[in-house]
Parts: sequence; C-alpha cells; structure tokens
Amino acid sequence: MSKENLNIEELKNEIMQNIEFKKLTLDQVRKAMHIKGETMQASFIIAINELEEKGKIYLDEEGYYKKFDSKQLGKVQGTIHINQMGQGFVFIEYNGHKIKYLIKEENLNGALENDIVVLTSIHHGKTNYADAKVEKIIKRYSGKTIFEYNGNGEFIPYTIHGNVTVICPKEQLRKIVAGDRVLVTIDKERIATIENKAVFEAQIEKIVGHKDDPDIEVATIAAEHGFLKEFPEDVIQQLKTIPDKVTKDDLINRKDLRKKNIFTIDGKDTKDMDDAISIVKTKDDYYILSVHIADVTHYIKEGSPLDIEAKKRGTSAYLADSVIPMFPHQISNGICSLNEGVDRLTKTVDMYISPQGEILDYLIYDSVINSKKKMNYDDVNKILNQNTIPKGYEPFKDDLFTMQELSKLLTQNFQDKGKVDFASDEIKAIISPTGEPLSFEARFQHDAERLIENFMIAANSCVAEYHKWLETPEIYRVHGDPNDDNLVEALKTLKIEGLCPKEKADSLINKIKNGHYNSKDLNAFLENFKENENYLLISKIVLKSMSKAKYLSTCEGHYGLGLNYYTHFTSPIRRHPDLIVHRFTNPYDNYTPEQLLPYYSKLEEICDHDSKMEREADKAEKETLDLKMAEYMQREFENDHTTIYKGRIINMTPYDTEIRLDNNIIGHVTPQDLAHAKATGHNQKLKLGQKVYVLIKEVSIPHRIIYFNLNYKELSKAKQKVKE
Repeated sequence: MSKENLNIEELKNEIMQNIEFKKLTLDQVRKAMHIKGETMQASFIIAINELEEKGKIYLDEEGYYKKFDSKQLGKVQGTIHINQMGQGFVFIEYNGHKIKYLIKEENLNGALENDIVVLTSIHHGKTNYADAKVEKIIKRYSGKTIFEYNGNGEFIPYTIHGNVTVICPKEQLRKIVAGDRVLVTIDKERIATIENKAVFEAQIEKIVGHKDDPDIEVATIAAEHGFLKEFPEDVIQQLKTIPDKVTKDDLINRKDLRKKNIFTIDGKDTKDMDDAISIVKTKDDYYILSVHIADVTHYIKEGSPLDIEAKKRGTSAYLADSVIPMFPHQISNGICSLNEGVDRLTKTVDMYISPQGEILDYLIYDSVINSKKKMNYDDVNKILNQNTIPKGYEPFKDDLFTMQELSKLLTQNFQDKGKVDFASDEIKAIISPTGEPLSFEARFQHDAERLIENFMIAANSCVAEYHKWLETPEIYRVHGDPNDDNLVEALKTLKIEGLCPKEKADSLINKIKNGHYNSKDLNAFLENFKENENYLLISKIVLKSMSKAKYLSTCEGHYGLGLNYYTHFTSPIRRHPDLIVHRFTNPYDNYTPEQLLPYYSKLEEICDHDSKMEREADKAEKETLDLKMAEYMQREFENDHTTIYKGRIINMTPYDTEIRLDNNIIGHVTPQDLAHAKATGHNQKLKLGQKVYVLIKEVSIPHRIIYFNLNYKELSKAKQKVKE
C-alpha cells in the first residue's frame, strides 16, 4: 500500500514501530517512513502530535522522540486540574488504582486548568498521593485566561496561580491602558524564565474592562469561561429582521391553543420563559398533561448569524443576579419568551397518563398559545402547601391541585423505574440592587419546583423515545452507569468516616460486587439518611463517584433518572442542544432522508462542544457564587476580625479541608494551618461531617476563596460570640 493511502491510525502505528527500541528526531522518523509530499507531511504531523497528546511518545530536550515509558522516564502525563488554593493535581490510573499527583503553586510552570502536562520530580508518599512538578505543557485546553496590565509593559496574572507573565504584540499594547483586564490566549511553549517568572507569548483576545469598573469581577469570570455580553454586529443586524409579535402567516399548520388554560411557573425574577403547562383530568381519572415549549427554531434559521452565535455559546450562563444569554434579549425575553397575555409559537407535547402515573401515549406538534398567567414558585407553593390563594390565581387553583396530584404519581413512577433522588447542595446568593451580597440560602425543592421538574422530565423522555424509534439523527442526554469501583470507594468512605452504619454500606457493597445491583438499590440506600443531619454530605460523596451527564448522538439512557430514553427539549432559549432537538422534531415535515444524512457526522462535534460549554457555564456560575461569598466575608472581616463562625467539614484531602458554615458560606483550611492548629492545642481528630468553629484568616477576591483558621490559641483569645 502506498503512503498516500495510509490513514492517521496506520501512520501512528508505523511511527510507534520506528521508535519502539530507539530514539529518533522528527526528521529521522520522517526519513525512516519515507514521508513525502504536502498531503503526507500534513497527515504525518497530525499523527505524531496526536501520539504526543495521548502520552504514547515523549519529545526530550534534545529533540528526540521516544516511547513514553513512565517507569523508565520517571515521568507521567495527564490532564491537570487547579483548585482555588493554587494547587494542581493530576489523576493517573495504574492497574485499577488511582494515584493523585499533587503540584504546588510554584511548580505549575504556566499550566492552566485542563491542560495536558508532563510531570517530573515525582516523590511517592505512603498513600495514593505523590508530589510532582510540571515539566512541560503538551496541549492547552483553551489557553485563555485573564491578565491585568500595569501600564509598564508588564502583565500581572489575575486569576491564575504561579509565577507567570506574558508578552503580547506591541500593536495590541497601544489599545490598552494601565488597570485594564484583558482576556489572552497563551501559547504552550515557554520562551524564557525571568526572575523566576515563566514567560509565554500571548495574544489579547478582548479587553474585559477596567479594574475599577463596578461589575468587573463578574465580567472577568464570564470572559474567562467564554461568555461575553456583547453580540457580534451581524447578530445585531439580523435582530432587525425578527418580528416582535406573532403574525397570521405564522399560524399556518399550527394547532390553536390560545383559549386553553395555559400558564408558566418560574422564579420571580425569570424573564426568559421557555416552558408553559396545562392539564385535563378525564372522568375515568386519566390525565392529559400538555407541555408547551417556545418554538425558537421558527425564528432562528439554520446557518444564520443568530444560529452560529448560539452554537458558539452553547448555553446561557446565570451568574448570581445576572445572566449572559445565549440569545439577545429581543429573542430570549421577547418574541420567544412565553410572556403572559401575548401570542407565542410553541411545540407542544401532549401526554396521556394513567391513574398510576404511567405515560401511555404522547403526541408532538406545532402550536400557538397565549399564556394566561406568569406564576412564580413561591406563590404556587403557598397554594399547594398552605391552600392560600394569592390574588390573581383564583382561576387556576383547581388545575394546580390536579397538577400536584399528577406530580406525586410521576415522582413515584420515576422512582419505581430507578430514579436516584440525590440531595441538592445548591446555594443561592441574595444580591442587593447595587450588586452586594446580602445572604446565602440553600435551595430547596418544594412541590412547585418538583412539579415542573417532573413535567419537563416526562416531556424530554417522550421526545427522546420519539426520535429513537424513528431512527432520525438527534442529540440525547446521556448519564452512564457508575464505575463500580468508584461507588464502592465512596461507600467505604462513608463507613470509615462514620457517616453511615457499617452494615448498610456493606450490604450495598456486596450487591455491587456480586453484580446484583441497580439504581433502585442506590436510591433505597440514600432514603435511609433523609432525616440524618449529614444527609447532604452523604448524598454529595455518593454523587461525586458518578460520571457526569453529557450530550451524545446515540441514545444510551440516563442512569440517574432511570430512563432508557432521554434528551433535552424543554429549554431552547437557553440551551443549544434543545435548539437542535427542536430542529429534528417532526423531521419528515421539513427534511427528506437525503437531507438528514449529513447531520449524522455533524452531531458528534456539536455534542462535544455543547457538553464543554455546559461545564464552562457550571464553572462560571460556581466561581461567581464563590466571588460573592468572598466579597461578603471580606466585608465581615473588615468590620470585625474576631467573629467566630460555626460550620461543618464537608471535604477533607491531604491538600485541603473544606468547611460549610451555618450561613452556607464555604471556605478552606490549608494543610499548614491545620497542622498548626493541632500543634497549638486543637488535638481533636477532625473528620467529615464534624462541627467546627473557625475565624476568618484571609480572603482573596481574585481567586474567589476564603481561608479559615482553626488555631486553638486564636480561638481562645477571640471574643466569645459565635455567628450562627
């Protein structure tokens, strides 16, 4: 076979054969393989780069490639994660055992979150932890991070850790002033080390704002994770062509539901309402539940600037009291939001449900609705739990009670199928009109919230089943079965830390090891602890052992929900996958089989990108919450250094002890401070779930972190006032 016909995998195999027993330079490998011509050269470079990224080959300082033998080289390669405290860690599995390599801040050498790195200078301890240094960066995850310009040609890292600086093109420096925060993309190759600082070349992607701007901290977080408030000019121009109300022509081939008793239930401040509901109960106690979802695809045509920008963003990001939307407000809060008293285009899922909560049949079609009421969770919960009817809700109370009745049936039905009911550890920041954090509340799911969740799960499941059986291209929401070893380790942790009785943990461990286990067993296990003061912690430890849900083009089921078919259909205003699912719903109305064919190859890339942007949005939302907590505690610290706070240990590792205060603020104790506390009289052995008393030691706004002090002597000297 000629070299021109070799694919990338075959080229990889031949490269590995050539360096199996000897080291070769790039040119020597090229000559040995007789690589010629531009096409072959390009494929060869792709192959050798992929081998390096996968940790199959290693390029040494002298420019020689060799097989990556970890034992022989004394190095490991993996993806680095960096916590708020500036410590990096890389997980590597050996023979089924996971080893965590810890990298101190001064040893990061310019590595950023999720970069692929080679570690060296490895020192193994007695546990499954080892200390190491970053030798080099193989591949940047994005390379994007924030620097602050000091006006003297120097860039100071704002959010990242380690001694790092960058050099940017001179023409870009003319556009910025001292104090500007800029989003840059850093190259992976270090070009110099000056005064212990690793120096990299970088390009300025965007001026985020000035350090004195009122909302600069939130804007910094958003930009670092790929969410920008401004929309491109071509999107602004397209908005001029989007109508602000439904026209007669829009109603063609749509079912008219405008006279139906349809309404929305959302948070009080929600402005992008993409789902509405209605219900009918038959004389023989069957239910017809209808979920109406904004038909965004009617206005956002494939390949248009709005569509391209939505694909790029992947999702809306909700950052404390602000939102960076996937679509401009004219779309998200306007023509596509199911606002009260106006006509809106929708896709409706009618579900025929038995008195036992079993979905027997469903119908999906295009519709037009006119929402009769914008309800909020607080008011609906007053009706459902206290039978108190707020003004304006009188015409809807009967429907709401019927919905509550059906929701309870669906809850039981979902649990019978294997839905795992994890506790929520979500925290909501209460923010003043000027952006100051006032307090932090644990989010609780009451009847109204659970009702909407159940109805959306039901609709999503029906749409997924519809596409699975039609065998049309589609995006599915997939949650894989947990890794048995990870779940067993989580159960062992609960047992060792005394968070659950030994016999209950051992009973589930035995089922897992004997292969007689499913999600119902896990749910039954968690049910034992719902009244336990450590239920939230127990649920969190188990949940961390699970894989994360993601988007795939294949229907592989959702373990956590206990469903064989699942997708995301109900939030097309704020999630890109839902937009794609809408496009393929009722596909034979819009596409021929030949037209659908190209989409099969596109979906994998879309799923990967949307899963990535979902993770970035989650990180941005968490970092914004951490920021508001840091701002709150900074204010507290400035007012009084001696206040003692009560909390509970929620995580312990050799490099961090994490504490959640009774006011829901989360902070950290460093290993050094923990050791110092023990040396100065705090001799009690600390464990997960334990109640502790702490002082604020330090607050870092750039890194969004609060450090607590457990020092016994300082606690003794402090004023005896405990903040609950």
